[in-house]
Amino acid sequence: VLSDEPVMPEIPLKPNNAIPVTIGVIEIIGAVGLLLISALLILTLSMADTVSTTEGVSEEEAAQIDALVGSGQLLFMIVMFALTSVILIVGGSMLVKKKRLGVYVSAGGGALFGLTLVAGEIWMAVIAEDYGFSYSLGATAFLGAVCSLLSLVFPLLVLAIPQGKAALS
Repeated sequence: VLSDEPVMPEIPLKPNNAIPVTIGVIEIIGAVGLLLISALLILTLSMADTVSTTEGVSEEEAAQIDALVGSGQLLFMIVMFALTSVILIVGGSMLVKKKRLGVYVSAGGGALFGLTLVAGEIWMAVIAEDYGFSYSLGATAFLGAVCSLLSLVFPLLVLAIPQGKAALS
Protein backbone atom coordinates (compact mmCIF):
# COMPACT_ATOMS: atom_id res chain seq x y z
CA VAL A 1 0.00 0.00 0.00
CA LEU A 2 1.48 3.30 -1.05
CA SER A 3 -0.92 5.62 0.82
CA ASP A 4 -0.57 6.73 4.43
CA GLU A 5 -4.04 5.45 5.36
CA PRO A 6 -4.07 2.40 7.59
CA VAL A 7 -5.66 -0.67 6.00
CA MET A 8 -7.81 -2.96 8.09
CA PRO A 9 -6.79 -6.58 7.65
CA GLU A 10 -9.52 -8.93 6.42
CA ILE A 11 -10.95 -11.08 9.15
CA PRO A 12 -12.07 -14.49 7.90
CA LEU A 13 -15.77 -15.16 8.36
CA LYS A 14 -16.55 -18.32 10.31
CA PRO A 15 -19.66 -20.15 9.11
CA ASN A 16 -22.37 -20.75 11.67
CA ASN A 17 -24.00 -24.07 10.79
CA ALA A 18 -26.75 -23.58 13.37
CA ILE A 19 -28.44 -20.80 11.36
CA PRO A 20 -29.58 -22.81 8.31
CA VAL A 21 -30.29 -25.90 10.42
CA THR A 22 -32.50 -23.98 12.86
CA ILE A 23 -34.42 -22.24 10.13
CA GLY A 24 -34.80 -25.54 8.26
CA VAL A 25 -36.24 -27.22 11.35
CA ILE A 26 -38.65 -24.30 11.85
CA GLU A 27 -39.76 -24.63 8.20
CA ILE A 28 -40.32 -28.38 8.63
CA ILE A 29 -42.36 -27.87 11.82
CA GLY A 30 -44.50 -25.25 10.07
CA ALA A 31 -44.97 -27.56 7.08
CA VAL A 32 -46.14 -30.39 9.34
CA GLY A 33 -48.63 -27.97 10.90
CA LEU A 34 -49.85 -27.01 7.44
CA LEU A 35 -50.17 -30.69 6.56
CA LEU A 36 -52.33 -31.16 9.67
CA ILE A 37 -54.53 -28.24 8.57
CA SER A 38 -54.89 -29.93 5.19
CA ALA A 39 -55.92 -33.16 6.95
CA LEU A 40 -58.51 -31.24 8.99
CA LEU A 41 -59.87 -29.72 5.76
CA ILE A 42 -60.18 -33.25 4.34
CA LEU A 43 -62.15 -34.22 7.44
CA THR A 44 -64.34 -31.15 6.98
CA LEU A 45 -64.94 -32.09 3.34
CA SER A 46 -65.93 -35.62 4.28
CA MET A 47 -68.33 -34.37 6.97
CA ALA A 48 -69.75 -31.36 5.08
CA ASP A 49 -73.27 -32.77 4.77
CA THR A 50 -73.39 -33.74 8.43
CA VAL A 51 -71.98 -30.45 9.73
CA SER A 52 -74.40 -28.22 7.82
CA THR A 53 -77.45 -30.09 9.22
CA THR A 54 -76.15 -30.46 12.78
CA GLU A 55 -78.00 -28.70 15.58
CA GLY A 56 -76.06 -25.71 16.92
CA VAL A 57 -74.73 -24.63 13.53
CA SER A 58 -76.15 -21.26 12.47
CA GLU A 59 -77.57 -20.65 9.01
CA GLU A 60 -74.62 -18.42 8.09
CA GLU A 61 -72.07 -21.08 9.13
CA ALA A 62 -73.99 -23.71 7.14
CA ALA A 63 -74.04 -21.35 4.14
CA GLN A 64 -70.28 -20.85 4.43
CA ILE A 65 -69.68 -24.61 4.50
CA ASP A 66 -71.98 -25.05 1.49
CA ALA A 67 -70.09 -22.27 -0.33
CA LEU A 68 -66.71 -23.83 0.42
CA VAL A 69 -67.77 -27.26 -0.78
CA GLY A 70 -70.05 -26.20 -3.63
CA SER A 71 -67.60 -23.77 -5.24
CA GLY A 72 -64.66 -26.16 -4.98
CA GLN A 73 -62.67 -23.81 -2.78
CA LEU A 74 -62.25 -26.37 -0.02
CA LEU A 75 -60.78 -28.92 -2.42
CA PHE A 76 -58.49 -26.22 -3.87
CA MET A 77 -57.24 -25.30 -0.39
CA ILE A 78 -56.63 -28.96 0.51
CA VAL A 79 -54.52 -29.55 -2.59
CA MET A 80 -52.60 -26.28 -2.32
CA PHE A 81 -51.89 -26.65 1.41
CA ALA A 82 -50.65 -30.22 0.88
CA LEU A 83 -48.45 -29.12 -2.04
CA THR A 84 -47.09 -26.18 -0.05
CA SER A 85 -46.28 -28.38 2.94
CA VAL A 86 -44.39 -30.85 0.73
CA ILE A 87 -42.39 -27.99 -0.79
CA LEU A 88 -41.62 -26.57 2.66
CA ILE A 89 -40.54 -29.98 3.98
CA VAL A 90 -38.22 -30.46 1.00
CA GLY A 91 -36.81 -26.94 1.35
CA GLY A 92 -36.39 -27.28 5.12
CA SER A 93 -34.60 -30.61 4.67
CA MET A 94 -32.26 -28.99 2.17
CA LEU A 95 -31.56 -26.20 4.67
CA VAL A 96 -30.79 -28.77 7.37
CA LYS A 97 -28.29 -30.30 4.92
CA LYS A 98 -26.93 -26.76 4.35
CA LYS A 99 -27.76 -26.62 0.65
CA ARG A 100 -28.16 -23.15 -0.88
CA LEU A 101 -31.04 -24.34 -3.07
CA GLY A 102 -33.05 -24.98 0.13
CA VAL A 103 -33.32 -21.24 0.69
CA TYR A 104 -35.04 -20.73 -2.66
CA VAL A 105 -37.24 -23.83 -2.40
CA SER A 106 -38.42 -22.80 1.09
CA ALA A 107 -39.02 -19.21 0.02
CA GLY A 108 -40.98 -20.50 -2.98
CA GLY A 109 -43.10 -22.64 -0.66
CA GLY A 110 -43.75 -19.62 1.55
CA ALA A 111 -44.74 -17.55 -1.48
CA LEU A 112 -47.07 -20.32 -2.68
CA PHE A 113 -48.65 -20.44 0.77
CA GLY A 114 -49.24 -16.70 0.70
CA LEU A 115 -50.69 -16.77 -2.81
CA THR A 116 -53.00 -19.63 -1.82
CA LEU A 117 -54.31 -17.64 1.14
CA VAL A 118 -54.84 -14.52 -0.98
CA ALA A 119 -56.66 -16.56 -3.65
CA GLY A 120 -58.83 -18.16 -0.96
CA GLU A 121 -59.79 -14.80 0.56
CA ILE A 122 -60.65 -13.31 -2.84
CA TRP A 123 -62.57 -16.44 -3.79
CA MET A 124 -64.60 -16.33 -0.59
CA ALA A 125 -65.37 -12.63 -0.96
CA VAL A 126 -66.59 -13.19 -4.54
CA ILE A 127 -68.87 -16.16 -3.78
CA ALA A 128 -70.24 -14.93 -0.43
CA GLU A 129 -73.15 -13.00 -1.89
CA ASP A 130 -74.13 -15.88 -4.20
CA TYR A 131 -74.51 -18.22 -1.22
CA GLY A 132 -76.34 -15.70 0.98
CA PHE A 133 -73.89 -14.64 3.66
CA SER A 134 -71.60 -11.71 4.32
CA TYR A 135 -67.86 -12.15 4.44
CA SER A 136 -65.14 -9.93 5.83
CA LEU A 137 -61.50 -10.39 6.67
CA GLY A 138 -60.93 -11.50 10.22
CA ALA A 139 -58.31 -12.79 12.61
CA THR A 140 -57.80 -15.92 10.52
CA ALA A 141 -56.74 -13.86 7.52
CA PHE A 142 -54.32 -11.87 9.68
CA LEU A 143 -52.85 -15.03 11.19
CA GLY A 144 -52.48 -16.58 7.74
CA ALA A 145 -50.74 -13.45 6.46
CA VAL A 146 -48.27 -13.52 9.35
CA CYS A 147 -47.54 -17.22 8.84
CA SER A 148 -47.04 -16.85 5.11
CA LEU A 149 -44.74 -13.85 5.55
CA LEU A 150 -42.67 -15.72 8.12
CA SER A 151 -42.38 -18.79 5.91
CA LEU A 152 -41.23 -16.53 3.07
CA VAL A 153 -38.79 -14.41 5.09
CA PHE A 154 -37.21 -17.03 7.38
CA PRO A 155 -35.25 -18.86 4.67
CA LEU A 156 -34.10 -15.53 3.22
CA LEU A 157 -32.61 -14.68 6.62
CA VAL A 158 -29.98 -17.33 5.99
CA LEU A 159 -28.70 -15.27 3.07
CA ALA A 160 -29.01 -11.98 5.00
CA ILE A 161 -26.80 -13.16 7.88
CA PRO A 162 -23.17 -13.44 6.69
CA GLN A 163 -22.36 -16.41 8.96
CA GLY A 164 -25.45 -18.26 7.70
CA LYS A 165 -24.59 -17.53 4.09
CA ALA A 166 -21.05 -18.83 4.70
CA ALA A 167 -22.49 -22.07 6.12
CA LEU A 168 -24.33 -22.92 2.90
CA SER A 169 -22.59 -25.07 0.32
